[in-house]
Amino acid sequence: MNIAIVFGNDHTNSVGVIQSLGKAGYRSIGLVYGFKNDFVKSSNYVDYVISAKDAQECIEKLINTDLGYRKRLPIIATCDMAALTLERNSDRLKERFLFEYSTNFSLEYIAKKENQVRMAMEAGFNVPKSWNLSNTKQIPNDVIYPCLIKPLVSCEGAKSDIRVCNTQKELEFNLSSLGHTKNVLLQQYIDRDYEISILGCGLSSGNCVIPAIENKLTLYPKYVGLECLANVQPLEDGSIKRSIEKLVSLAGYVGLFSVEMMHCKKDDKFYFTEINLRNDGAESFVTKYGANLPLNHVEDLMGIPLTKQKEFHPGFYIWEMHHLSSLMCRDISILTWLKDICKSNGFLMSHTGDMKPFFCQFINPVLRKLKIKKSENYK
Repeated sequence: MNIAIVFGNDHTNSVGVIQSLGKAGYRSIGLVYGFKNDFVKSSNYVDYVISAKDAQECIEKLINTDLGYRKRLPIIATCDMAALTLERNSDRLKERFLFEYSTNFSLEYIAKKENQVRMAMEAGFNVPKSWNLSNTKQIPNDVIYPCLIKPLVSCEGAKSDIRVCNTQKELEFNLSSLGHTKNVLLQQYIDRDYEISILGCGLSSGNCVIPAIENKLTLYPKYVGLECLANVQPLEDGSIKRSIEKLVSLAGYVGLFSVEMMHCKKDDKFYFTEINLRNDGAESFVTKYGANLPLNHVEDLMGIPLTKQKEFHPGFYIWEMHHLSSLMCRDISILTWLKDICKSNGFLMSHTGDMKPFFCQFINPVLRKLKIKKSENYK
């Protein structure tokens, strides 16, 4: 039996990997922590779930569990903290498990936005000017307004702490009112007309699989959120692809990744914003498009030939929960909402033979609102 461990939060990122692997005949063991959604265990492709209060405790439970397999099992991280925790425990895990890694820099080093900026510039990307405020909240004299504040390390902050500041007064206020983020990266704000994300997989050979580019047509929340409607198309050879390959090579990274960029309408250039060294939440779009990156990652880790993707389905895809939220908050009209659905190739969590997660994402919040289901974290 083909088996893999999917490690991360109990959310769409993890289920997306489980479904992509399930499509290729793999069963999954869920290794989850954080808020209890009962989302991972709802998938037909999951044999069972190991849960704990945090990522490190998940590793402790995994090490102390006899899974009954003699071969080394692959682990796929589906959030930043899971990836970092695997690296921190690599010496304890490497005898029994296979997982993503970086040969030239630690994942912890690359996770810091200031290091990503330096490496992106070396790889040939256009990069917005930035300032590291991790040790001080003193505002530099050369800040360009408008500017953007964001967590220096993604897993140590929250999406709600990504804010646009048009003046120094706004910047001072936002820095003093951050809810979760302690270490801040201040970045020149790019007046973008759209964002793109390029998903891929770094291979142990030093090459990359980079099959597609995702154009994020609408976002929720509107300006700093995740995609609602996306257009997935093949990524042609060119400067963006070459820069991504060079960036992954500089890191010596082996694993799933996504590079996020924005297009500036003023100068018609693409600007690098970040690289995520783990599975991306929109990975299911790429699997539906026709390129199964989690499968290729597992095959590469296990040293078996990569499955060649032959049939592709470019076009529009919908992240259904964000899309509905955008309608409920009146960011889009019901007519636009319906038109988006009619022209799309499919939904993120809609998977033939495994539809329960699709319905759970809508039903569980309602049950919690009605106090029928508890709002709780794993213990």
